[in-house]
Amino acid sequence: MNIKTTLKKLSEADGPSGREEAVAGLVAELLEPLCDDVRIDDMSNVIGVKRGWGPEPRPQVMLMAHLDEIQMMVSTLDGPFLRFVQLSYDPRVLVGQEVTVFGRRKLHGVIGDRPPHLMKAADRQRMPKTTDLVIDLGLDAETVAELVQVGDVALVESPFSELLDERVAGKAFDNRLSVTAMLATLDQLQRLQHPCDVLAVASVGEEFNGLGAKTATFQLQPDIAIVLDVTFGKQPGAQDAGSFALGSGPVIGVGPNLDGQLTDKLIEVCKDLEIPYELEPLAANTGTDAWTVQVMLGGIRTALVGIAIRNMHSPVEVTDLQDVSRTARLLSAFLAEADQSLVDGLAHHLPDFEEERR
Repeated sequence: MNIKTTLKKLSEADGPSGREEAVAGLVAELLEPLCDDVRIDDMSNVIGVKRGWGPEPRPQVMLMAHLDEIQMMVSTLDGPFLRFVQLSYDPRVLVGQEVTVFGRRKLHGVIGDRPPHLMKAADRQRMPKTTDLVIDLGLDAETVAELVQVGDVALVESPFSELLDERVAGKAFDNRLSVTAMLATLDQLQRLQHPCDVLAVASVGEEFNGLGAKTATFQLQPDIAIVLDVTFGKQPGAQDAGSFALGSGPVIGVGPNLDGQLTDKLIEVCKDLEIPYELEPLAANTGTDAWTVQVMLGGIRTALVGIAIRNMHSPVEVTDLQDVSRTARLLSAFLAEADQSLVDGLAHHLPDFEEERR
């Protein structure tokens, strides 16, 4: 599997939260040769099952990476212009962006603001407010009213770009990058025996409320889960312990939302295979589907593996493809060892009180 080509396809696909059908179809197509069964459920989660070797019942190990992306929503038709609310986009980068509006048909437009010559001095010095911005489709008001309604979704258009070495830039790396890592893991498993059934889930709605993680976990009832998502890459202004150098390997989450023993096992695999890795301290809500998965059903032992990107929630997220390869190597090696004894070893066991009394 070519990681760069796969990420380009996924990055340039459309898949806003709540309207993930197009990218879900693409992910299902990419999963088809790698899994025994592939389906898209009623929520548009894409679920692929790769069965392990050996007799049933086998351990059920879920990999989850969300496939939806951030978006804008039309809030008002202002003559020929569209006012909008942004859902997680960084408003600093919106002025001058080209967009696609999903009206009665796809419409191409641009985001504009007042010329700086017409702004007050104070306004020129502050960050733009979304309420000041408009989407201009280049159409008259009557045509706009025929083609667009309040609630229609818009996405920033941004082509995939190759930078130097293994660095690339594009939109929706949060979290198509992790979907790519999951696909690369399944590709490596074609050449490995694994004792567990692998449940690969590309989930919907993470940027909104995690509904895909909830419904998919409830359906599949895995024994353990590993959630894949992006994390913050080091760049000017983001140099503290909560950000990580591109190319430094998978970033393994550590915190109360995550299972300590499962996390330790992932770290052990990295050390055994000399895979570079980082640890991300997460003292509370991880802001990922791991927060949701852990408390589903009677509780699911959950770990989190991140991949660093720069410029998160912008149209030019930047990453290093070596981190995707290393993440896939970590996960495939872990899955090759994920037998029933490993799963049983993660469980808490009561002491033998009879033995203690003796």
